[in-house]
Amino acid sequence: MLTKIFTVILLICSSVSIWALEPINGSYQKHYSNERKQNHWLILGAIERIKGAVKPESELRVDAKVRSWLWQIPVGLSSEQAFVQIKSQVEQDASVLFECEGRSCGLSNDYANQVFQQAILYGRDSDQYYWLGLKQGKADNQKKTLWLVYSIQRSNKRVYVYVEKIDLPSSQAGRFDEYVKKGDQQTLIKQGYLTVAQLPTEQASLSLDQIEWLKQVLHDNPNKKFALVVHRYGGQDQQALVEGSALQAQGLLDQLAQAGAFIKNVYSHGAGAMLPRPGGVDRIELVMLDAP
Repeated sequence: MLTKIFTVILLICSSVSIWALEPINGSYQKHYSNERKQNHWLILGAIERIKGAVKPESELRVDAKVRSWLWQIPVGLSSEQAFVQIKSQVEQDASVLFECEGRSCGLSNDYANQVFQQAILYGRDSDQYYWLGLKQGKADNQKKTLWLVYSIQRSNKRVYVYVEKIDLPSSQAGRFDEYVKKGDQQTLIKQGYLTVAQLPTEQASLSLDQIEWLKQVLHDNPNKKFALVVHRYGGQDQQALVEGSALQAQGLLDQLAQAGAFIKNVYSHGAGAMLPRPGGVDRIELVMLDAP
């Protein structure tokens, strides 16, 4: 009997840890599921009510394997604090597809009862946070994964966080390309920079998709100034890294020019190993020079 109880406890604990998602200390798990779903509903725009019907500004339905968690958060943390803590575990290297907060998301009642079908998530519209991001596989043939994080504070002050991990089959992944491009541009504007590509080799070049995305950004923001920056670490002294990355950055700018991009307000810059970011790797960044 004791062995059986111990096994159940291990399964409950591992349902979180094996997927690299750790609950907030003191949280109480209210729900966990792992199942393949047909027509799974994903919200990609604010929810509106039109003649009583739930009408998101944008949405998709997918057939995929879905894991979901629901936690009651310990007293002392706000909905926003809990949301940030959980999201920070899954947002690295993810493209934001849609995010909102408060009343800009729509009615929490619709998220709770219509979208997630978890009535306990019905709370204050002003205290809800929603984030949906897509993680690309490191190789083209690797599956892509969606992460969804939603938090809410109820009228009784209790805070809940709901999370979904959605493993997309290759046949479904391409449906999100449009949202990835829009989300990446929103992230660029919000934080002032965006990693365009990591550089696993000594050569720096842009793929056709990356060129098209950059062309669209420059077209949509003709009055803003940008820098195309190459970061390189290790293997050489600082001066050599700066000079080498500067040449590569100029080569990227030449690529854009040859592709017909509007590069009047784009500058190339080789940063070498300077200006590191947490977890920094060799990479190409687009930086807004007049970011707020």
